[in-house]
Amino acid sequence: MKTLLLLVCCFVMVLQGAERKTGLTPDQALAKLMEGNKRYTTSHPQRPHQSARRRHELEKDQHPFACILSCSDSRVPPEIVFDEGLGDLFVVRVAGNIVDSAVTGSIEYAVEHLGTPVVVVMGHEKCGAVQATLGGGEPGTHIQSLVEAISPAVIEAKKKPGEPLVNAVRANVQLVVQQLRRSGPILAEQLRSHKIRIVGAVYELDSGSVLLLPE
Repeated sequence: MKTLLLLVCCFVMVLQGAERKTGLTPDQALAKLMEGNKRYTTSHPQRPHQSARRRHELEKDQHPFACILSCSDSRVPPEIVFDEGLGDLFVVRVAGNIVDSAVTGSIEYAVEHLGTPVVVVMGHEKCGAVQATLGGGEPGTHIQSLVEAISPAVIEAKKKPGEPLVNAVRANVQLVVQQLRRSGPILAEQLRSHKIRIVGAVYELDSGSVLLLPE
């Protein structure tokens, strides 16, 4: 009886897992994101999935095809930048697009429980949190916690030629991508089994373009 019950539970879990799938591979999901960004930058947004019907479709479940870790900056709203709507993106926003346990856990939830196939860490030009880190931080405030998380990227960026803030923004994205790729057990394992991709990107404030960084 116990064996039968166990088999039934496993079967239910498999069905639930199948239902969570978006039907997209990691590569397809990333391509879909970039197509949406192209619509946005060329002033041809579709503004999909913003109807009452879509709201009702999502009452019982969600199947976001991409998870976006982005800065909280008001100029960088992922749903607009990628021209997506309700239920399309699982968005985690924090100043400086840094990671801590809560952020990582949120991303794990998207990947493990919702079946989201791609994670994009998106920094942006002229990021205030990165700029604060370059300036030495703000001791005595909670902003200092952001500075401490971004500092390793700033130290690395200062070794390179070019504009310090530009270099630091990119280095911070790449640092976070590596942190997520190494994060066990969920993200690292799903990455090894090619179930997900974790990529970095930088958003250009003037053009609205999202530029993918080399993996």
